[in-house]
Amino acid sequence: MKIGITADCSSCLEYAQFEHNVRITRTAIHFENETLIDGIDITSDEFYKRLEASDYIPTTSAPTWSEIEKHVETYKKLGYTDVIHFPISFNLSSYGLNWQNLAKEMFEGINFHVFDTRTACIMEGYQAYYAEILAAKNYDVKGIFAEVAKLRDATKAFFVVDDLRYLVKSGRLTTVAGLIGTLAKIKPILEIDTEGRIVPFEKIRTHRRAIERMIDLSLESCKHAKNVIYIVQHANRYEGAEEIAKIIKAKAHNASRVEISVITPTVGAHIGSGLLGIARIITDDLKEKI
Repeated sequence: MKIGITADCSSCLEYAQFEHNVRITRTAIHFENETLIDGIDITSDEFYKRLEASDYIPTTSAPTWSEIEKHVETYKKLGYTDVIHFPISFNLSSYGLNWQNLAKEMFEGINFHVFDTRTACIMEGYQAYYAEILAAKNYDVKGIFAEVAKLRDATKAFFVVDDLRYLVKSGRLTTVAGLIGTLAKIKPILEIDTEGRIVPFEKIRTHRRAIERMIDLSLESCKHAKNVIYIVQHANRYEGAEEIAKIIKAKAHNASRVEISVITPTVGAHIGSGLLGIARIITDDLKEKI
């Protein structure tokens, strides 16, 4: 058995601080009169500069079937028996579920599998990265699914956005009751729940207090863990991310490492510029080092 790993560009793996060989499927970003391919036609820095200079809220299109087909066929020619794809949460985009339903019908001579990451951004990327590590250690598909599910369940993410209009317009913020009328007055802390949905967690009056509270929540959520990976995420707010990373390094007794990850344009189209977030992954119960 030889297993290849793919993920979509929502995974932020192109900006990861670790080396990997995960193959990436591309998303189209529709910005005014242009269609741009994430990671090919536009970079993260270019995207956020353009976004901040415009009132236009861009949209995206999911990766096409031909995107995954070319990667699967490449793996097939290299003698792989299986490919596992790691898409953005099924509850944030239905394309992953659609691919899962088509998996058994679309390829001959190679097995195609889809794992519901129930998340996005670098949290999604870490699942694909861990799967690659497991595949290199000769885990079978069932073993990879079981072990990556442990990592998924050991992951928690909170974030604060500057402008909720992007999430509301795109339909990614699934619970907005009590928020719409007070968008200008509050900076809610959002989370990705266990079903892979973006939901409000707590309402905070100011941005600084929201950031401070987010840090406290992240540290509190894993205070009994021995080994934790912390990833500070940002959408064109690198200085703010650096400040948060310094605080975590000073306060977290269990940090195996603290990383900074920029949000890819595919996700940025739905959250706008200015996001700051923290993801933490408890690695205590994982069988393999990550």
